[in-house]
Amino acid sequence: MFNKEFLELAGVPVIVHPPVNPDLPAPLIVLWHGFGIPNSEELLAEVLPLTEVQAWKAYVGLPAFGKRLPEGGIDEVERRQMEDYVLKLLLPISEQAMQELPNVVEALQAKFPISNQEIGLFGFSAGGLTALLTLLESPVPIKTIVLAGVTKNLLCFVDAYERGTKQYHPELNDEQIKYRWSEASELAKERLDFAARASEIAKRQPIPAMLFVHGSQDEIFSLNQVEELYTAIAPHYSQANQSERLCLQTFTHLKHQIDLQAAKHSLDVQQDIAEFQQVVAAWFSQNL
Repeated sequence: MFNKEFLELAGVPVIVHPPVNPDLPAPLIVLWHGFGIPNSEELLAEVLPLTEVQAWKAYVGLPAFGKRLPEGGIDEVERRQMEDYVLKLLLPISEQAMQELPNVVEALQAKFPISNQEIGLFGFSAGGLTALLTLLESPVPIKTIVLAGVTKNLLCFVDAYERGTKQYHPELNDEQIKYRWSEASELAKERLDFAARASEIAKRQPIPAMLFVHGSQDEIFSLNQVEELYTAIAPHYSQANQSERLCLQTFTHLKHQIDLQAAKHSLDVQQDIAEFQQVVAAWFSQNL
């Protein structure tokens, strides 16, 4: 059994897992959960413990989740979602997490013997959107990044929101569910079009080693959406002679959520989760 610490750093809840050998120099990996399972730093630490990776692992809670639920709790989160999914929920959470990252990293580097400035970054679903936005807009040096269950742009997130709302609120009609675009959210749509901004990723120095991991059964963001993002990025890595630092790995039986409890009912899903864990751990070990 490995040690782990539950901390609050720069006002942000963080779970820290130590490296295999904490007495040896080790880099840092920061991991963000999603809105769906794993939807907390605790659950993500269970899904992806990365125990075999010689790195400090920091599982960071997103704003408005877990210990940082707003006044009014889940009802307030849902109210914001229904009022304006993009401008009241998704974008503010992603922007705040991105803005918090430099202070969180600085606090971790002050507390633990982290060996270099460049970090590894992991994001699942909305946490993956946050990681992609960070890659495009944050000065934090990122050596490698793993993106699980992500998609190519904001339109796909809004489509998933509309489908989910229709499923969980059958009393609402299509007009009530449909997202109403405004001038501000149209600007966000351009900003969060990751396929259109693919060339910017390859301009980072050094170019980050990037792994996409995606369930073939993903019902929230279809596999073809992440394939389109990968295809948009690939030529820029090729032009930089860095094609080996870009990879897309799929898992036959995985849906969107990575739910360890639900997986107990399917050996195929258990095996895919085990492979997912091994693939991500190997990527970080090789590229940090």
